[in-house]
Amino acid sequence: MTDALRFERGPDGEDVNEAARGEVLSTLPRDPKPEDLPLLRFLVDQEVLCRANSQGLGEQAALAGFLLARHRRVEDVWRHFALKRANFDAGCMYDVEHLHAAGARETVAFVRASDHPYREEVLALLDDELDEDDLEEWFEQRRSWFDEA
Repeated sequence: MTDALRFERGPDGEDVNEAARGEVLSTLPRDPKPEDLPLLRFLVDQEVLCRANSQGLGEQAALAGFLLARHRRVEDVWRHFALKRANFDAGCMYDVEHLHAAGARETVAFVRASDHPYREEVLALLDDELDEDDLEEWFEQRRSWFDEA
């Protein structure tokens, strides 16, 4: 099944599987289920490839990133960063709160302790002034956008 969801550039330059990923994303539960995490990570990875080969962020990539953020797993900071840096527009449109999804302090500590190649770039993006209340407010605003869809 995942082959039909992989990023694949067609003869026209467009991703031939983008619509199929959108269909799967639209059927995923809006509340985090641990069993959905591997598929969701795969979908985000494919959206990163898609966005790196196009312009903008797109509603589909935004939804995939938000659904992943809802799992609040600190190790996903690298996937969120990959989506944010996929292209210029995504860098502007993909909120830094996604990177903090596991918790502001926890994420900063995790990234600081890491030897990941993008460690310094991610640390430069992490907002020292963001607190847990700000993060919860952001989640609530995004929930209202995506849960009504």
